[in-house]
Amino acid sequence: MKTTLLSIMAAFFLFVFVRAGKDVNTLKKTNAIVLADLTKNLEYDFDKPSVRVSYYKKLDQLASAVIHDNYVVSLRGHADSIGAYKYNWVLSDKRAGNVKEYLVSKGVKSERIITTPFGSTVPIASNKTKAGRQKNRRVEVELKKMGK
Repeated sequence: MKTTLLSIMAAFFLFVFVRAGKDVNTLKKTNAIVLADLTKNLEYDFDKPSVRVSYYKKLDQLASAVIHDNYVVSLRGHADSIGAYKYNWVLSDKRAGNVKEYLVSKGVKSERIITTPFGSTVPIASNKTKAGRQKNRRVEVELKKMGK
């Protein structure tokens, strides 16, 4: 009787342990998908430094992740190649700065955010096409987990 009871208890705990491992793995995969979405580039209208309204929900989620999951965030501003070099550098800095201001307004500590302007120096697509220039007008978001 004791052996049967012990076997049943062992099987139960094994089931719970294996199930918990699957739940943790599922949670990790879900978090990875969410973080991948939160770190997709933010694109901008031509010659505009303001964040598109359509990105506010994503930035709200990003702010929450930074605050609650102990991240620091890097914002890298970019521009297309139309216009003067210095002008594009300043524009890319304003783009990254506006994202930082938004995140700070949502409770993220300023010291957890670094901004870096790149102007038009690091294109990810051809500047010869309208679609390529659109991709180059961006802020790249990168998260890094802070140590405890």
